[in-house]
Amino acid sequence: MYDADARRYNDTVTWLAEVLPGPMRSPVEYLFDGHELYAPDGSAVEPIFDNATAEAALLPDLFAFEYRRRLIEKTEYEDMITMMKSGSYNTMVVVSDFPPELENIHEDVGGYNASRKQTMLRVLTKTPKETLMMYSQTLDGSNRAALEAIYSSIGFVPKPGELLGQRMKFTADENEQEFLTDWLMGIYDRSLEAQYGGKWQAGMYSKRRQNTYDFVRQQRDLLSAYLASTGSFTGEFIDYSLAAAMKDRYCGITNAPELLFNKAGIVAHAMALNEMRDSGRRAQARGDVYSGCGSSVAALRDDLASDLLLEAGYGNKADEDKYGSLKFKCQKGHVNQRPHNKLIDKCKTCGISVKC
Repeated sequence: MYDADARRYNDTVTWLAEVLPGPMRSPVEYLFDGHELYAPDGSAVEPIFDNATAEAALLPDLFAFEYRRRLIEKTEYEDMITMMKSGSYNTMVVVSDFPPELENIHEDVGGYNASRKQTMLRVLTKTPKETLMMYSQTLDGSNRAALEAIYSSIGFVPKPGELLGQRMKFTADENEQEFLTDWLMGIYDRSLEAQYGGKWQAGMYSKRRQNTYDFVRQQRDLLSAYLASTGSFTGEFIDYSLAAAMKDRYCGITNAPELLFNKAGIVAHAMALNEMRDSGRRAQARGDVYSGCGSSVAALRDDLASDLLLEAGYGNKADEDKYGSLKFKCQKGHVNQRPHNKLIDKCKTCGISVKC
């Protein structure tokens, strides 16, 4: 069994971290029992890869590339298991570059951000206590020369074409592992500086930006009010409004209220809900769309990521159709997966009606 509340909190935080216009880095530690890896909420990892592959096989032709990428990611999982079982290497770096099939898109689609064209850099390490640490870092632009500089800095030469399956495996000491993500991000940014001048952070130009993952976790009033007011993601206005409020705070349009949250919980809750509503209405009027962790979100419709692996850049982003999300929960919290462009009448687990 897994901790549903912990998963929901993690899903919400990391989805918001990808939505915000800044660099995101999220660390996750996975337990290993000698055969399988387990996320912090207790869920097994391999079924997530298998389910993502099965779902990708059902996607329309526009997203046919997702099936290819899911198969590649399953072999990445197998390399994780090999790393944990053997002593042949203790570090693996993965460059999950922007799909080449979407290189020329001009609008966000299926969770892919057309303007940012992000690469997800994953640094996976086997720790002395026999756990697996995964650091996921966004790199805006998917600049090929800068990505190849990452390979060169570790002593690897990438082949032409997609980089996702070209994993770098090696042995590093504990100190090197700790700072490897920072070092590789620096390589990427210095390559951009050499190409275009100026200062860069995680592929983003100009002033240094705060890590969005850390920023979101600091907004305890918004998170607490949202999680307390919703049993699960429903696609209603509050979900869209939460993203809008987080972005307004991150960009300095609004500020967190100056009150002690632990001593004024009720007041903070009401203020946070009002702030979300106001930000949501402004965002809706502007026609804002929020993209991250598997969905491109317009007003009143959205999907939160289902697990930490999706948040780390794995899995299918094209998981919605004309009816909305392909994955949803029934009133009792059971997760359902429906076919593309088809609706289902009952929950596959408990049988209760899921009709609108």
